[in-house]
Amino acid sequence: MLVAKPCTTMKAINITPREKFDLDLEEVCECLAEKGYQIKRVTKFLALVRKTYDISIFPSGKIIVKETDNKEEALKIAQEIYECIKAYRVG
Repeated sequence: MLVAKPCTTMKAINITPREKFDLDLEEVCECLAEKGYQIKRVTKFLALVRKTYDISIFPSGKIIVKETDNKEEALKIAQEIYECIKAYRVG
C-alpha cells in the first residue's frame, strides 16, 4: 500500500510505501529504463529519473514525483515504478 501526500516545500507529491525496502537503485533503474524512463543520475542514496515528470527514488522506497500536485497521476506513476521495485528489492 502506498501513501501519497503533497510536498510542503515545492510542487510535488511524496509517495511512501508502508513496506520497508532497502533497494539496489541501479537494478531498479535498469528495469525503469526498459519501461521508457530516462535515467538522469543514480547514486547509492538517490536515483533521478524522468518520464513526463522528474522523479526521485530513494533506497527506502520513497518516491517524489515533481512538477505536479495531481495525486492520482503521481500514484499511477508510482505503481509503475513499484513494479520494478518489487522485482529488485534487496531487503
